[in-house]
Amino acid sequence: MKQPVNITIRGVYRTAEEESTAELFTTGMMYQGKGSLYITYEETETTGFEGCVTTLRLEPSGRMTMLRKGQASSHLVLQEGVRHVGSYSVYGGSMEIGVYTDRLDCRMDEHGGSIELAYTLDMNTTLMSENELCIEVQPADGEAAEE
Repeated sequence: MKQPVNITIRGVYRTAEEESTAELFTTGMMYQGKGSLYITYEETETTGFEGCVTTLRLEPSGRMTMLRKGQASSHLVLQEGVRHVGSYSVYGGSMEIGVYTDRLDCRMDEHGGSIELAYTLDMNTTLMSENELCIEVQPADGEAAEE
């Protein structure tokens, strides 16, 4: 059963040249399936990915997959202490990027919770950015939606 949720995402992004912060408040859905917890939401103009849908898959092993679909798409696997190679596509071009997760603290269950992440993105092992995210998920008022 899908449950409507309120989602708050706070991020800090650092490159060699600058540091920026972003905050997103949105609604989405949370549900369990295939042994994992899923959170899905629509991106907005604020994130620069308007029209895209992002899905977070939280596995019991502590691994998280971030899948974005739409005009821009990405597939990133985040696992503490492990570097994965993921894909990122925007405006018809695609590239492979490395994702190294320094910290993944997931305190989520079927009632919501929080996820804290610190990870780096690289291309051909050259650092692109250091990132920190705090994602908070709370049930929205109202009934759970049927699948």
